[in-house]
Amino acid sequence: MSQARYASYSDLTNPALKNAINQNCLSTIQLATLVAEFAQEMATAYEMFAKDVQRVVHLFREKNATLKAERYVDTPSTICNAWENLIKGTEMDAQAHLDAAALLIKNVSEPLHEVSKYKKSQAQKLQSFRENFEEMLEHSEKDFLEKEQAYMDAYGEFKNCGSLDNREGLRHEFHNAHNEYILQIRASNRLIDDFQCTIPQVLEELDEIYIDTSNTVNVAIESHSLLLLTKASEQQRQLENLLKVCRQVNPQLDISYFVKAISSDDASILYPRHRFCPADHMVNSTDESIMNHLIVDRITEIVLRERRAALQKEALELTSYIKQNQDINHSLVNMCQR
Repeated sequence: MSQARYASYSDLTNPALKNAINQNCLSTIQLATLVAEFAQEMATAYEMFAKDVQRVVHLFREKNATLKAERYVDTPSTICNAWENLIKGTEMDAQAHLDAAALLIKNVSEPLHEVSKYKKSQAQKLQSFRENFEEMLEHSEKDFLEKEQAYMDAYGEFKNCGSLDNREGLRHEFHNAHNEYILQIRASNRLIDDFQCTIPQVLEELDEIYIDTSNTVNVAIESHSLLLLTKASEQQRQLENLLKVCRQVNPQLDISYFVKAISSDDASILYPRHRFCPADHMVNSTDESIMNHLIVDRITEIVLRERRAALQKEALELTSYIKQNQDINHSLVNMCQR
């Protein structure tokens, strides 16, 4: 039987659900910080308690030594032996509290603080990446509408021109507007395709952040529970219940519950691709002026070359920017692994 598929953040690509996803992921990172602070406060409490117990033990050891010195004859005594074992057991309990305090700091508090710090930075970078991508998509849509309107306006001026002297110049302007419109369509559609492909990957990385953080928190709680079990046998029943709860943690199932609770008909969204719309629908679709390709002539070739050079320059800048972000992401991954 095939394994059931868990729901994931990648099922929620609608930008309207972005804040809900970010908050759900951030809450787990905040939980890691909360558990780390709890462990630190508990370690401080154990240490203070242990020092108070050691002070009491030291005081009564001295009193016991005085009592033994005042005895007329030092003979074996079962009651004294019981008393001394009580003192010894109390002293061992104090040392157990000191050991527990040190282990809580080393195995729970410090690792969780480090994990929450790096996971928060990683999540913020992914969220910032998505914000920037959506801004690019918004700007692209705006540019598309502007280029489409400019194309329609240029065609209208060219069509309504009654002067033969001005008609040739307006034709060139119309062709340039046509080319800009076509280029913007292709750019917008490429950006939409990249968005549809990239955003699910970003959401999958947020899945991994949530799962890794949850597993780290779960391991920390397990460690704390086992530590308390070995220190206080009278609390064994309660701590075993906590341990059972810890071992039942399933971060992926958490996400599945979240997604099922928030899912709706508009949980996912698909952006429609743009199609070339000729300025004059009455003109034959085979006419060169309205076909979905660039018009290259003596005038437009210069503009297209300039356009190509500008795009090549922008491509080099984007390649450098991507390389820098890849290096940063690689460094963050290495730090998280360490």
